[in-house]
Amino acid sequence: MVFGLDQLVAFMQQYGYVAFFLLAFFETTLAPIPSEVVLPFAGALIAIGTLNPALLVADVWIGNLTGNLFGYFLAYFLGIDVVLKYGRKFGFKMKSYRDGEKWIVRYGVYFAFVTEILPVIRSVTSIVCGAFKMDLKKFVLFTVAGFVIWSSVLMYIGYVLAGNWQTIADFLVNFSVYIGALSVLVFLIVVRRGILRWLKWAYKKLF
Repeated sequence: MVFGLDQLVAFMQQYGYVAFFLLAFFETTLAPIPSEVVLPFAGALIAIGTLNPALLVADVWIGNLTGNLFGYFLAYFLGIDVVLKYGRKFGFKMKSYRDGEKWIVRYGVYFAFVTEILPVIRSVTSIVCGAFKMDLKKFVLFTVAGFVIWSSVLMYIGYVLAGNWQTIADFLVNFSVYIGALSVLVFLIVVRRGILRWLKWAYKKLF
């Protein structure tokens, strides 16, 4: 984690919408910023009426999309070697990228969707897709579907459990890998058909 929990919370409280946009932007590119802390806190602020829900959700989603596009174009035009060389200074890990390589080879375009609902590896989604020169329309479609689900679930948890958001955030950080695995399992069992049917429909309409 780049910031301590107290520093992260102070930053969000002080800068509001700007803070959430920047954190959403950077956590989808190079910096290891824990969305498992940021997004439940966003939900808690919505619950207590500190920030407007529509503006905050839009703020996070736009930050995610902008960050993903930035990472995509960075790797697409500069190449992965340059990104890896300078990205380490911002906490970007070679292992995360290598893991992402294996996933994209196995799942193809669906990589952009599946990895957006997984902790840790989601921070390299855009870099890997850009390095592999995935079609831009496909990348945007699948990555948006993924981060909308991820961010909505975490913000809703924070909204419902506003009084205990910090305890929940600590739990999510410590067990994020297991939660991510459980999320994928639930996705495969419960909503796979509906989500994939919608993605296929949107894919046909766009392409």
